[in-house]
Amino acid sequence: MTENIVKTLVWVIIGLVYLISVKYENSVVFLNVGQGDATLIQNGTTQILVDGGPDMSILYELPKYVPIYDRKIEYVILTHSHDDHLIGLLEVLKYYSVDTIFYYPGCNKNENYEYLLQKYHNLKEVSAGDTIRLGDIDMNIIWPVKGEDYGVCYKPFDGDINNDSIVVDFEYLGKKFLLMSDVETPAEEVILQGGLIGSNYDTLKGGHHCSNSSSSKIFLERVSPSLVICSVGEGNSFGHPGSETVQRFKSLNVQYLVTYEEGNIQIK
Repeated sequence: MTENIVKTLVWVIIGLVYLISVKYENSVVFLNVGQGDATLIQNGTTQILVDGGPDMSILYELPKYVPIYDRKIEYVILTHSHDDHLIGLLEVLKYYSVDTIFYYPGCNKNENYEYLLQKYHNLKEVSAGDTIRLGDIDMNIIWPVKGEDYGVCYKPFDGDINNDSIVVDFEYLGKKFLLMSDVETPAEEVILQGGLIGSNYDTLKGGHHCSNSSSSKIFLERVSPSLVICSVGEGNSFGHPGSETVQRFKSLNVQYLVTYEEGNIQIK
């Protein structure tokens, strides 16, 4: 079966499932893509997609929010090169056109990441201090810091690609959002010490799938989120969300939601 036939069949199936017209809604959606990350920011008829999850699951979730005749996603942010964030994006790029792919070179370059860099030329490197603007949304890059003291890989992290993940915050729909990608406690500490982050966020996308190695007590106290989203696959082998992290949420009276329990989580 040729690739073109496969593409056609995928879109026919999606069209049959979603015959009822999907309307654009201004929202932030944490997509249920299994053990991975994918967040869709919808602004009118335009979109920003942050990561794509581990497989083709995202192709079944996007049409629930983006009409099937809209084959363009304006901006994509790849937070880092791990497959549970990247593979789904490669699938998205087969079926949707994208104006710009924002990325940070990071420490670890795998085969799929190298394929992305070689095949697509609409890439733009970003780091702390940069802003991605779409309509009335300004997405502020909080991390990683690239400079003389950091370089591409921050040495105390021993080349851990999780801690070189892109972190963004933004205000939208009258709410403050903070997306931590796979950042863990060591990078959280540097972010806090550098005063790179704000506080009183309405929604926090918990770092590294809300693992025990992220969302420290001091970090949570500083960002003081009203809601934490844990992007997690059911029955995953990593034990996410971590029991210690869940206990921290509870001790601080922070509400948390898990994607495999709730499905897609849409905030309007």
